[in-house]
Amino acid sequence: MFIMNITLESIQLTESDLSEYSARLSSQQELYSLTAPAKPIAQFGWRDRWWLNDTPSEQIALNYWFYETADEANSAADTGRVRLSAQSLSKFGGRESIYQPIDNDEVEIGDSVWQAGANWLFVRDTVVVLVAEIGGQIPVETTLEIARKIQRKLDSLLA
Repeated sequence: MFIMNITLESIQLTESDLSEYSARLSSQQELYSLTAPAKPIAQFGWRDRWWLNDTPSEQIALNYWFYETADEANSAADTGRVRLSAQSLSKFGGRESIYQPIDNDEVEIGDSVWQAGANWLFVRDTVVVLVAEIGGQIPVETTLEIARKIQRKLDSLLA
């Protein structure tokens, strides 16, 4: 998939990128848009599942979605975050996604960032990335560092 100078292969983390976590790729699959079937529709979506420390109890999913414009990417992330988890937060007047906006100056990832526990959803240019741990075994510091690894790859392409 090619969007400007960003391809999946150019930002996708590899075993080498995750070597400090003794990572093993367990599965890969194409994904629909975060907002499917509603607009904006991703041009392409992909998920890699990794076992960290060579154990299935420490699983992480790295999701990548590519959009035509940065506005579409931001809209899809903000709208689609509701679909990422069945959990929600009680807010005055109703319920809201567990993925809450975070000041990206605090975490230094993406142009827009949302967090739910150890999970990070962020937008960088036309790409939406979700770093999600599965099972509650991976600390927030680890998932944040993995998100930053993807961010650095994106930044190097956009420089």
